[in-house]
Amino acid sequence: MTPDKRAAIPAAPRKTLLQWIEFDDGDTIDFTPPACDARIQALHTRMLLDPENRTGEGPEPLEPPPSLRLPPLG
Repeated sequence: MTPDKRAAIPAAPRKTLLQWIEFDDGDTIDFTPPACDARIQALHTRMLLDPENRTGEGPEPLEPPPSLRLPPLG
């Protein structure tokens, strides 16, 4: 193919941040979460859920790790 006959790839459509936010309905169908085995999913569940609270919600306020000296988050 000669240099003057090359097919040009059209530029991708550009959007501003406001356009992305305004037209985002929150229903992303093309997102697939990363694959995790059952052991990793159980670990994530234990990390997110408060064992004392059986309602399935995380603890409030969020507590920082013991090694990090911060006031409670949230």
